Amino acid sequence: MKMKKVMALCLTAVVGMGVLSGCGSTKSEFRQYAKCAEVKDYDGIEYVPTSREVTQDQIDEKINSFCTDNNVETKDYDSVIKDGDDVNINYVETINGEEKAKNDDEAGTSIVMGKDALAPGLDEQMIGLKPGVQKTFTITYPDDYSDTTVAGMEAKFDVTINYIKITTTPEYTDDLVKSATDGKYTTTEDYTKYLTDELQKDTDKSADSTDRANVLKAIKEKTTFTKYPEGEIDAYVKSVMDNIESSASQYGIGVQTFLQYFYGYTDEASFVSYLQSTVESVMQEKIVVSSIALEKDLVANDKETDAYKQKLMDDNEVDEDTINSKYSASDLKFYATEEKVLDYLMGTAVQVDSTEASSEDASEDGSTEAESTESTTETASEAE
Repeated sequence: MKMKKVMALCLTAVVGMGVLSGCGSTKSEFRQYAKCAEVKDYDGIEYVPTSREVTQDQIDEKINSFCTDNNVETKDYDSVIKDGDDVNINYVETINGEEKAKNDDEAGTSIVMGKDALAPGLDEQMIGLKPGVQKTFTITYPDDYSDTTVAGMEAKFDVTINYIKITTTPEYTDDLVKSATDGKYTTTEDYTKYLTDELQKDTDKSADSTDRANVLKAIKEKTTFTKYPEGEIDAYVKSVMDNIESSASQYGIGVQTFLQYFYGYTDEASFVSYLQSTVESVMQEKIVVSSIALEKDLVANDKETDAYKQKLMDDNEVDEDTINSKYSASDLKFYATEEKVLDYLMGTAVQVDSTEASSEDASEDGSTEAESTESTTETASEAE
């Protein structure tokens, strides 16, 4: 399942940058991965099913979001500006008599008082004034200001205060529901039911995905991987690093800065190590899927692959050209095969409750400890 996430459309995680391109499209290529490990005992895998409960808090959150999406904005031309107000202005900034920045169009610029979004110290000079005021404010940028081109310099802002923007969140009423849905739903009861049903669908879909991932993970964890297709991991890592170098260049920054800003890694070596382990884990899933697909004759045919492609288009609301730009034909065949394998595994998997699973884990730990003690005793006796 991680492989699916890796290649998901618009995925921002680094392993999404083409790591899995070139998945096997013929049975001989599936065998290339299957020979890297002996996958067995995959029928009857036990797993704790993911909760599918939709809570009242989740429903309330959806209702609140619906109300917020329908916020009503009004313009206040009379009140005194206070800290936290959203104020619309036009301005011209000059430094040493030269224009530095401005917004003099009809839409204006909205700034929240106290955030110092335009310049440090500007907001506090506007607090206490009213819309309609035109005034020149003087500020001095700190010496350590992030924009080094203005750090330590004095600037003047010619400001026209247009209005204070007031945002009101409407109450959840029948009238709001009817208006916001263009009459499709007419009561809060009907719309709450719709929200609940949609939440349940999303929860069920997420739970299905998690359960399938957990079963596949359990098989992977009990499999010994003796090798990986020669050169593939290094090739994938190189491909990702090449993409990162290209992206960093487009941003006009170095690779190190790019990695730290986007992925939180302070050195390239640590990132490459993470990348290698991630690709290795993904490769293990690829090996498991290939092995089971061959043994159970589950390699997807062209019709099944086309159906999977159509599902991708429907689920992501994109056209065929977008899918083709993200996935190769062999990618699609592999993922269609993976779906068939997961369907098979879930058909044989056994649901257990968390108490039962914990009890079994404890039993296995005790058994392992006993075996370890017995082995130690035998070794000591032999030494004597």
